[in-house]
Amino acid sequence: MGRIIRTGVSFPEDLLKAFDKIIRDLGIRSRSQAIQEAVRDFIAMNSWRIADGEVAGTILVRYSHEKYGIEEKLTDAQHEFLKLIPSALHIHISKEDCLLVIAVRGMASEIKELVKKLREAGRVKQLTYVMMPIC
Repeated sequence: MGRIIRTGVSFPEDLLKAFDKIIRDLGIRSRSQAIQEAVRDFIAMNSWRIADGEVAGTILVRYSHEKYGIEEKLTDAQHEFLKLIPSALHIHISKEDCLLVIAVRGMASEIKELVKKLREAGRVKQLTYVMMPIC
């Protein structure tokens, strides 16, 4: 690790209160440590979006199986990118909602295309992902 550089950060009061509560609840020693951890997570979550190296991670898609045709479109999208998907898991969350967990590994540009196709599948309730560069 390199030398430490001090910097200032401004927070809205309610955001800082919520942040401090999480710090206490998790037993993190200081705001500095928590902010460093948050910045590392931010870099890990977003660096793949501006690079084109190999990444691995998960895509989470929450949707209502009652929306006509959405399951078929999500499956078609996965089949189109089969070489990127070593595994997928379908979880029933409620009578209406399902969660699709897709494990992925491949070039960032290809994973971005898969995410785009999944979004285009229809009215998903939520789509999120976590990717890590493979170095």
